[in-house]
Order: sequence, then structure tokens, then C-alpha cells
Amino acid sequence: MKNLKSIFSYCILSLVVVFSISSCKKHDSGGDGPPVITRIRTVYQSTQTSQTVTAFDSTTSDGKIGTLYAVIGNNLSTTKAIYINGVSIYFNIAYSSNTTLQFSVPATVPFSNDTTSNVLTVVTAHGKVSTPFIIEQPAPGITTVSQLAGNAGDVITITGTTFNGLTGVSFGTVPATVLTKSPTVITVKVPSGLTAAHLLVTTSATKGGGVGTGPVVTSGTSLLSNNVSSAKQTNSIFGFNTAIFEDGYENGWSDYGWGAGAKDDKTNIRRGTTSRTYSYTGGYDGYVIQPGSGNSVDANTALKFSIFGGKGTTGKNIHLVLNYNFNTAVQITLTEGKWTDYQIPIANWVDAGNPLPSSISALVFQEFSGNSSTFSMDDVGLVNIK
Repeated sequence: MKNLKSIFSYCILSLVVVFSISSCKKHDSGGDGPPVITRIRTVYQSTQTSQTVTAFDSTTSDGKIGTLYAVIGNNLSTTKAIYINGVSIYFNIAYSSNTTLQFSVPATVPFSNDTTSNVLTVVTAHGKVSTPFIIEQPAPGITTVSQLAGNAGDVITITGTTFNGLTGVSFGTVPATVLTKSPTVITVKVPSGLTAAHLLVTTSATKGGGVGTGPVVTSGTSLLSNNVSSAKQTNSIFGFNTAIFEDGYENGWSDYGWGAGAKDDKTNIRRGTTSRTYSYTGGYDGYVIQPGSGNSVDANTALKFSIFGGKGTTGKNIHLVLNYNFNTAVQITLTEGKWTDYQIPIANWVDAGNPLPSSISALVFQEFSGNSSTFSMDDVGLVNIK
């Protein structure tokens, strides 16, 4: 009898525990009512610059592509979908609870404008709720330009990203005439009175937009003393502060070298009517461009040129040496049948043992793959990249 009482008591206690746990789970999970959004907040502070924790208001009604956000509210545990401007977006259920959802804004969500809903909607098993949420348009980005120098009236093509809401294109402070435009391609006329300047594209949007510059062009690989190498790139400058070669050598500049010779080329050109073609007879041949006027340089000066690889040159290297100082060089890699634009800051030749020069006395283009080869150059000059 005593054992039966013990067993009965144990069973009653077990049932109480089971009901208690079930009740707690139901209370913790929630989500039985319609969803509620109290706010949207950022997950990380984008301006955080140190490990020091600082208070900041993370509540926002604006979103940026590729940024992580959290929806704060109630009855969110049965969420089935999140929409922004009508586009379904992924959310990680592992980071979800009855009061929180985390999501990242994908590139498929359209930027907010007069034709978009400009809301975020959460759909659960018990209803849906919406809140204002504007997707900022990123600043425009320039990826390529059909030519990086030109005469007044030349038509150039600019390709890039997020040209939506274009309000203007300028070369530095000089505005250009826009001929055609789309979200990824713009054609403009080169304005008069231009020497050298950054190319700027300006857009306007419901939220975001701004000014973009570019394109970023290769600066080669710096081969410094003590076997140190580095690669540094810059936004290209349109035009030249000092032109060296445009359809011919200018301002007293000239070339000479050892190899199969150099000649003007009227067929294979980057721009204009003439390029300069050089032929190496074997490994370590070289050609030298020597200065005329306008050869002073400083930390803000860069050498800009376009180079074309002849037959069989893909992957072949040229070492560009400044002022016959063979302790440092910038390595240029050729591609057969393709023009490649370079803009190399003079500072890319500088290290602790090789100080910044005040002028250019020679630009040595030395073959460094042990092969005979041919290459062409066009649009050579000095620019101020500040």
C-alpha cells in the first residue's frame, strides 16, 4: 500500500512538471497574435573605430544594400516571409525569436523612389504588418571609360553602376554635355578648356546617391629593395598635366633604346591616329623615354600610359625603371591583343633606401621575361593625382 501511494505521488508530480514545462514553452515561443513591429535597428555600428563600447541610437528607417538589420517587435516567431519594396528577402531563422528577426538587404531590392512602396512587410502565420523602410541608392561607381584622354568634343563612353537619377557629369569642376544615359552607361562630350581632372558622376535619389569617381586603374607591382613588393591603385585622371606622347612626342620628350627599333604605328592605336611600337630582340632589351620640359615630379605625380601586347606576349613582364635606378622597379604585365591602362604614382618607386626624386631623367622599359616581343604605347603623360 505504501508503495502504491509512492507511485501515485510520483505520477502526479511528473504530470505537474510536464504541464509546467509545456506552459513555459508556450509562453516563451509566443507568436499566437498578429505580428507587431516596434522598430528596425542596425546590428552593427558602422562608425565604430575602436574596441571601446559607446552608446548609439541604432533605430533606423533607412536601409543600405548589403547591410545587416534587425526587426524588433512581437509575435514574430512564426514569420514566413519578409518583403522590402515588394521583393522577398532571405532571413536566418536561426537568429529569429518571438521579438527579433535579422536580415540583410540584398542587391535584388530596388532602390526607393516614387514608384516603389518604400515599406518593409513581415508575414507570419497569424497575419502581416508593414513599416516605412527606405532603401538608399548607393553612390555611382565608374568601372571603365572608353578613353582616358581626349580633345574637346570627343565623345566618351562611361560604364559603371548605379547611374540612376543622373544629374550631371563633370571633369573636375568643368561640366560635360551628357548625350545618352542609362543606369550603367553614359556618353558625354569632352568639354573645352580641359587639361587634367578627375571624372565625376553625380546622381540624386529619394535617399542616397551622390558623387562617384574613377575608374580605378592598375599601377603594376612595385618591386622595391629587400625583395619587398606591393600593388597600389588609384582613380584615373582624365587628360594630362604634362603630355609626353599623343600621336607623337610632345614638349621635347623623345625615346631611344637597344633592340629591333621603335617606330610610329598608324594601325594599332589606343586613341587618335598614331601609337609608338617597340620590338625587343631578346631578353633584357630596353627602351628609354627621356624628358623634355615638364619633368618635375612630387608625391602627387603619377605616370599614366596605355600599353598593348603584341603576339605571344600574354603574361610577359616589363620592368619600368625610373631614372636608371635599378634598385626599384614597377612590373608591368602584357596581354596579347589588348590595351591596358596604367597610372603609376611616382611614390610607387620609393622606399627607405630610394627617396622620392624631384624630376624625371629617364623612363626605362626593360624586357624581363627573356623573350623577343613587341609592344605598343599610346597616351603617355604625367598627371597630378591629388
